[in-house]
Amino acid sequence: MIIRSIDAIIQMLDAKYIENNNIEQKIKGVCIDSRKVVQGNLFIPIKGNRYNGHHYVAQAIENGAVATLWNEDEPNPPTEITVILVKDTLVGLQTLSAIYRSQLSLKIVGITGSNGKTSTKDILASILSQTYITQKTLGNFNNEIGVPLTLLSLSEQTQVAVIEMGMENLGEMDLLTHLVKPDIAIVTNIGTAHLENLQTLENVAKAKLEIIHGMNPHGLFIYYGDQKLLQDAVIREQIKGSIRIKTFGEKRSNDMFVHSLSQTSQGLNFSVNGSKLSFQMDMLGKHQAINALAAIIAAKELGVKEEAIAQGLLHIEKTGMRNELLCIGNCQILNDTYKANPQSVIAALDTMESLQAPYKIVVLADMLDLGPQSDTIHYTLGKQLSQYKIDEVLTFGDMARYITQGANQMIKNAYIRHFVDKQELISYLKPYRLKACMILIKGSRGLQMEQIIEGLKEV
Repeated sequence: MIIRSIDAIIQMLDAKYIENNNIEQKIKGVCIDSRKVVQGNLFIPIKGNRYNGHHYVAQAIENGAVATLWNEDEPNPPTEITVILVKDTLVGLQTLSAIYRSQLSLKIVGITGSNGKTSTKDILASILSQTYITQKTLGNFNNEIGVPLTLLSLSEQTQVAVIEMGMENLGEMDLLTHLVKPDIAIVTNIGTAHLENLQTLENVAKAKLEIIHGMNPHGLFIYYGDQKLLQDAVIREQIKGSIRIKTFGEKRSNDMFVHSLSQTSQGLNFSVNGSKLSFQMDMLGKHQAINALAAIIAAKELGVKEEAIAQGLLHIEKTGMRNELLCIGNCQILNDTYKANPQSVIAALDTMESLQAPYKIVVLADMLDLGPQSDTIHYTLGKQLSQYKIDEVLTFGDMARYITQGANQMIKNAYIRHFVDKQELISYLKPYRLKACMILIKGSRGLQMEQIIEGLKEV
């Protein structure tokens, strides 16, 4: 984490200040949440639409903050600690992170994509940690606040950092990539996430490819080569300079392709580029092997040997609620509740299809942020369920009604039901804990479908 004198922070931001204590004192890390401040922190109050962090500075001081950024037009600055005056504390946070990043001697891999960026981050960080002192984005800190906080959390001893980068609109990735300045950039794929704001998949691709704008001019750009939409967008981007490009996927035309892929409930086994050497991986889903290809390319670019790559794939520290296989009684739960869009739902269904269970239940909730065509997209997904061996389709949420309608249109030999009450859905599922079966549970973050799993764990 950033450790600098208050005076150094003032100089990094070229800011005015109110000196209420010794500016030679060192700050140790930054924090934007007054409740989580620890001794030595620089408190950075963010002013949002529904809250104003400046109002909680007293709590931050009580918890050990030694200095604070402060909007110039905000009244009543504290008198107990040094106040560093800026026009906008969010911009101050971003500026500080960019300057700190420039002072670090390390390599950074930036990862974005509609699906798979968190899993790819976890896979790559596990591989790199076999050879280097490695840090990665914790949780889902991938936006205009989370990315700067991640950069400021990096140790000066870190050799490689893996930074997840998300966006909602055009221009947001451009901001993040100029903060991160990745040496290697990965785009995992383009999907329907963000259609509500960006309207078309072409715009989603354009927004994701902004990651190139801040790259090291001699860096490596890695993308999913099986997707023509993404391939066309890369061609339109007209990448200039000495940035190199490599692709990954299932097609043999890629720089790295997967083959001999098999899966059990314990994980994946696959080879790459026709090699007899196989990798074992403790994750589920064919798509995770595809994600691993991007990670392997990046790791090899950084000089990691194949033996270390193989070891890193065996014990991946996974971010939760993504294709976790849990057991509750006699029932297996495929927990994929972190987020949902049509592509990730199909990937989860493919995973379930490849696993053995005598009775299979699919529980699907709303997929959010899909724009004006959301009802049609949900209905189409419901029809696609007919391609899988499913015994029951259970849905929850306003938009998920359309999944039910589509399923009823196409599926003849499964029980299909829509629920409007989450507790009623939990009660319906509880008897299945005694049955040998598998339940896939998936929905967008806003639906909090992990509550279903917590409910099933209760006696």
